[in-house]
Amino acid sequence: MAEKEKELVKPVEATEESVINAEEIDQAIFKGENFIYNNRKSLLIVIGALVLLICGVIAYNMGYKAPRNQEASEAMFKAEQMFQLDSFNVALNGNKDVVGFLEIMDEYSGTDAANAAKAYAGTCYHKLGKNKEAIDLLKSFSGGQSVTAAAVNCEIATCYSELGENDKAVSYYKDAIDAKDKLVSPIALNHLGFEYLKQGNKTEAKKQFEAIKNLYPESVQAQEADKNAALCN
Repeated sequence: MAEKEKELVKPVEATEESVINAEEIDQAIFKGENFIYNNRKSLLIVIGALVLLICGVIAYNMGYKAPRNQEASEAMFKAEQMFQLDSFNVALNGNKDVVGFLEIMDEYSGTDAANAAKAYAGTCYHKLGKNKEAIDLLKSFSGGQSVTAAAVNCEIATCYSELGENDKAVSYYKDAIDAKDKLVSPIALNHLGFEYLKQGNKTEAKKQFEAIKNLYPESVQAQEADKNAALCN
């Protein structure tokens, strides 16, 4: 039995290839350690710079950006009230009692409030009949995939529609619809349906009105969906 076990357990002989591989690994480790040792000062400087950068960003956000954003939000409060009251010119340009959205954008550039002011200001321009200015400002708004971004896309689409640029209007309405928001998407679908009707494309128009009824049955637009779809027959 012992002899059989000896036969099964044989010592692994070191081949020339394995010796070479081991030497290569040792050399690589040595080179790595040697590089770190020779460049330790440079590496420490780089690491230190990264730490300082991270600390600086945190300090900036907490010690400067956050208070500044709060200040901007407070300054914009009256402009938002004017906007709700449909006083779009005052909301946009301000007066002796109101800091307008344009001033907020300029004075507090880089803050979240200034970014929101772009959406407000663009909408004000649209309501005042200045669609080109509205589009420029609305496009400068940064909202990612948020509901506000969807609403902004819908506003841009309406501006293009009023300018007679129907293809661009359709594109932006579709972007707004893609957000799948229960408030914004049915509004955009409704607008898109009428946009297709303007182009004489009744088939696509009907699809949009039917989509409102099927996807957003509780929306305000769903109440008019059947009547609007009948326009496409």
